[in-house]
Amino acid sequence: MSALSGIAKLRAALWQMEKDLGLEDLNRNERDLLYAFHSIAAQSDGTADISSDQVRRATAVEEMKHATFHRAMKRLIELGYIEHSPNHKTKVYRLGANAQSL
Repeated sequence: MSALSGIAKLRAALWQMEKDLGLEDLNRNERDLLYAFHSIAAQSDGTADISSDQVRRATAVEEMKHATFHRAMKRLIELGYIEHSPNHKTKVYRLGANAQSL
């Protein structure tokens, strides 16, 4: 099996997992941002506050354009995957109820 064949199988498995979780309606940027939030949250108990600066440094989104990042954030907030932290006024978030159940 070539390396490309292996990657194709991994992508197919990932796509199926995303579909099973109901993430197929998110675009790639939204999924990448959600993965970045989950990755950072996994370093704690999942309830820690996460700054947008922390997320911007994540490999999956570090090259994402500023406007794209904020559009994806807005959509994830609307869908309940991310929510504003009640402990801060701006730029600090936590996983929403819809993301914690994934």
